[in-house]
Amino acid sequence: MRAKLKLISELAGVGLATVDRVLNERGGVKPETARKVLDAARRLGWGKSLPLPYRSGLRFEILLGRRELPYVAQINDAFERFRPLIDRSITLQRTFVDDTKPHRVAEAILKARCNALIVYGQEHDAVLDAVGSITSAGVPVVTMLSDLPTTPRLAYVGIDHYKAGRASAFFMAKMARRPGPLFGLYSSFQYRSQVDRIAGFRDGLRDYAPGVHSTVLVEGKDNEIVIRDLLSRALRSHPDVAGIYNAGAFNSAIEQALSVVRPLNRLTIIGHGLGEDTISMLRDQTMTLVIDQNIDLQVRQAIDILNYRFGLSDKMYGETAVPFTLHMRDNV
Repeated sequence: MRAKLKLISELAGVGLATVDRVLNERGGVKPETARKVLDAARRLGWGKSLPLPYRSGLRFEILLGRRELPYVAQINDAFERFRPLIDRSITLQRTFVDDTKPHRVAEAILKARCNALIVYGQEHDAVLDAVGSITSAGVPVVTMLSDLPTTPRLAYVGIDHYKAGRASAFFMAKMARRPGPLFGLYSSFQYRSQVDRIAGFRDGLRDYAPGVHSTVLVEGKDNEIVIRDLLSRALRSHPDVAGIYNAGAFNSAIEQALSVVRPLNRLTIIGHGLGEDTISMLRDQTMTLVIDQNIDLQVRQAIDILNYRFGLSDKMYGETAVPFTLHMRDNV
């Protein structure tokens, strides 16, 4: 036991007496010092939870994207509903920032005054550098929705986007009513999630429908009007289109484009994110299938990770990958 306490003191950069005071709840230690001790103890497999006197003053910040995005509203609502899972003494700060402007996201990361950060952002050098900077300063980072795997982040919670793309290819191959080009919509390849979805979709089509469909990529710049206009043009240029896979957001832009340019035959349309817009599109048969990334479970996983990381819970979190779910007209 003494050898383990010595390792904790060395990792935390404090004396043995300080380690003893914190782990045995003897008091007299500053909260920030106590957290360093606990952090070191956690890394070395210490199973005890954080003593109650040191829980106050912790701040967790969640950097969310633009308010108008449906999944951002879902994340915000989920953190509100699952707030009771976090110790009442913890401050939970939610900050909205335009995720399409990586320098703003990076600035928000560097300005964050918190003990832990949950981030959704583009895989841009400014964002990657900012995550690396605050991580080196001792602030653990959890990525949600889209990963930043080249950073020293603590964990990623979210679905396997490549597998989701392959799943969409499988159903597209089975459900498309005829051969012909397929549109692959995406917002930006700065998001790892969308790179993986499109890669999975294209690889899946080669496996499930070799030589049957070509893929026409349409970059929407994460803007509903741009997506609508580009898709309208693509529909006019490819009257033989067989289906649409939307790897990004703004599924409603597809509905708007179809109202202007009506294809000769019904299209197979697959998208992401179960919300009011996609439920409506499933019910009126505009959409064929929706792949949902299970926002509630992502939020719960993120909370579990931070609770354990800061000694607020002895329950070790499990697998951080979240299963995606499939929805069609009959199960919404």
